[in-house]
Amino acid sequence: MPSAKLDELWDPSRRKARLRLTTEAAYEELRLAAGQGNYSHVKDCITLLIGKRGERPSLELYHAMILANTDPVRGTPSEVASLLQEMINEDLYPDSTIYHAVLKVLSIHPDHLLRQKVLHELHERWFTVTEDGWHDVIVGLIRDRQLEVAMINLENIERQGIQVRPWLYDILVYNLCDLSEFDEALKIMQRRFFSGKAAISPSLWHHFLDSASRSLHYKSVAFIWRNRVELGYLNLSSGMCINVLNTAARKGDTKLATAVFHIISNRNHPFDIHHYEALLETWLASNDLKSAFAILSVMLQSRLPPTEASTRAIFHYLCDDYARPTEALKILRSLKDEDRPVPHAAFNVVMEAYIHYNDLGSALESYKTMHLIIPSGPDTSTFNTLLRGCRFTQRYDLAMFLASDMLALKIPPNALTYDRLILACLNVRGEADGGFELAWKYFEEMKKMDWWPRMGTLKHLGQAGCEVADERVYQLVHKRGFNEGRMEYLVHWYWGKKVDGGGRDKHGVGEEATEEVTKVEEE
Repeated sequence: MPSAKLDELWDPSRRKARLRLTTEAAYEELRLAAGQGNYSHVKDCITLLIGKRGERPSLELYHAMILANTDPVRGTPSEVASLLQEMINEDLYPDSTIYHAVLKVLSIHPDHLLRQKVLHELHERWFTVTEDGWHDVIVGLIRDRQLEVAMINLENIERQGIQVRPWLYDILVYNLCDLSEFDEALKIMQRRFFSGKAAISPSLWHHFLDSASRSLHYKSVAFIWRNRVELGYLNLSSGMCINVLNTAARKGDTKLATAVFHIISNRNHPFDIHHYEALLETWLASNDLKSAFAILSVMLQSRLPPTEASTRAIFHYLCDDYARPTEALKILRSLKDEDRPVPHAAFNVVMEAYIHYNDLGSALESYKTMHLIIPSGPDTSTFNTLLRGCRFTQRYDLAMFLASDMLALKIPPNALTYDRLILACLNVRGEADGGFELAWKYFEEMKKMDWWPRMGTLKHLGQAGCEVADERVYQLVHKRGFNEGRMEYLVHWYWGKKVDGGGRDKHGVGEEATEEVTKVEEE
């Protein structure tokens, strides 16, 4: 803020007050304004001293003008460089104070070349960089995003025994977090924490954990959890707890994941499916399949029945080793023996893994014993999984048996059920039309329920109809993606193939049809 003396000095209505201001008082105002980085007031004082008082340019005046450039708005490193050159022209050579003033300006307005020039001249003239000077150098490097160089300088001054102020560590850690350089940030935090020289602010701990957990940086999260959260020094938000839980899941740290889960539960925070899924992934990462299935059981008891999406992590785990589906089935039996409810999704994912290995026989054997583990028996997803296996193994007869079983058990089908029945029919052997008529009946039933097959299924159904020259295939042209271009392509290449031995002649096919070749084949 401008002082009362300086206000009087430049108020035109107070000429007498301005004349009463002595040269010594003007220098005092100059030093005060320079220390505050008040650019305009420093300029005013210098104008008065040189223009009105007849003072000669001196190191003190240049020092004040350089410091004025610490003004965050009006200060510039280019002006500082001009002032240094002007000093040389006036036969005034910078001393240590001038150089350190320049370093302070560059800590606010970084300029790599000017900083290097000043440090070089300090070294050449045997001037020692002060403690404040090194702090200004490192802050300038941080602002310049030269964090690696900043850390090297920081380690150097630490080895020299210079006392590093806590705020410099804080600035460096904040910037490292912003750039996701958590390994380096962790080294600094550990060095500070174990040295015990200066306390780390709770806000920095909080920011570090928040940033590290969002980036799933396990080492940083584990360090802060052990030394702050477990000891009760840091209270985390529920959102941050979820991030820590995800970090633990990725690493497979079941102890950390369980601790986070307890914190969330103690707050009476409502759990959602994704909370349990993160914990489930933690147990799988530590190769504890039984605990992962136990999580699915807890979800069912918590009135959050797991879905097929909830079991994707288990599915990928089971697909890593052919022996794992059989092991999983034993685990489900043991959970049942412990009177723990087993959700359908847990059983279905085991059968899905068998299908993945093309072992439909084992999937069927597990299906036959399903009522011993889940008294209510199979659900729609159970049959959809088995129908997928029927399609892959071309077991039309088994698909029809499963369809009748669904009807007998009064289990409602869904769109995927009909989709897979259509594909199973198209794989039937011994039918002249390749199963097209059987598949079309299911397609008609599907349409009555306002369901529509997937694009790949439509392509197979359309191709089968074209091969037997059935005009009904044109009903497949629908606004849901199967357009006329796709149909024209199928008609061109497959029409009458099983009737007269070949498709239509290629001539006369529209451009739209030919463009659909790649699209249809990819699906």
